Amino acid sequence: MFLYLGKSHGLLWELLLMGVSLAADCPPMCMCDIFKVNCRSKGLNAFPKSLPLSTRYLDLSDNSISEINSLELNLLSDLVHLDCSYNAISEISSLDFLAGMKLVYLDISYNALKKIGSTTFERLTRLIVLKLNNNKIQEVHQRAFESNIGLRVLDLRNNSLSFLNVSLIKRLHGLKSVYLSGNPWECQCTIKLLSQWLMESKSTFPGPKIRHLAVEKEAQAIVEAAQHWRHYLADNEDTVCSRPKSMVGIPVSEALSKIFYICVAPLDYFDYIFFVMVGFTIFISGIIVASIVGLFMVCLERHRMVTGNEDDIEMALYQRRTSVVRSSKFKV
Repeated sequence: MFLYLGKSHGLLWELLLMGVSLAADCPPMCMCDIFKVNCRSKGLNAFPKSLPLSTRYLDLSDNSISEINSLELNLLSDLVHLDCSYNAISEISSLDFLAGMKLVYLDISYNALKKIGSTTFERLTRLIVLKLNNNKIQEVHQRAFESNIGLRVLDLRNNSLSFLNVSLIKRLHGLKSVYLSGNPWECQCTIKLLSQWLMESKSTFPGPKIRHLAVEKEAQAIVEAAQHWRHYLADNEDTVCSRPKSMVGIPVSEALSKIFYICVAPLDYFDYIFFVMVGFTIFISGIIVASIVGLFMVCLERHRMVTGNEDDIEMALYQRRTSVVRSSKFKV
């Protein structure tokens, strides 16, 4: 019956499917609108099933969901907003977002994530806002956001990060806000580039730019930009070192000189004494080795002369007698 459909029949079939999807039952305890499904604070223990295919806005926050149902989520090809904050999600796979090409807002804050892999978000090429704050993230792969070229807001606050490869942030040319406070940053040589970038970002992150604004909206835009900039500055000041003890509480953006001092520390008095002692030891060792080698060579030569064959001894005696005879003739 459906082996072939003309254009008009195909359009009719699409409209029929759209009508079915719009009329799909709303998940239990959730509230549904034409494009919106709100399951916030509904006591859910699992990802909801039978979501309307037309869903564009999905709010699953403040539940007890432990994992994302890849099958259900990938059926929502038009989804643009997903909020999974305040749950118990401990792992995310790239398979969870196979059909998430239209997703622009993703909030997975206040969960139990420990790691962000290189392919976790690689299919979310239109992503603009990514919130990963208040998790247990210890590692972010250096290629984690390589495909998210449109990312403008990245929130990594209150995790367990001690190091972050700054190259994964630098390649995000459209980034407007990045939040890193509340992490146990280890201000050693490995974090030098991040410290330098944070210091430079004070001038390169001026908040939203105001261009081509109508006169009546310009004041409001200026106020919003100022509030955004103060928020960023506050986060920058709260991004502080947790280790070593000598740098605890120092903002990472202001720790570059101290980090440089740790990595390229000048020599002190004891260092010079150590080098003098090492040089003197090497000098004495050289003299001792040279003396031993010289003594060994002398002993070897004497041994060779003592144990030489008789022909060599007779030749030596003959040469000695000949020299004596010649000297006696010369005297006569």
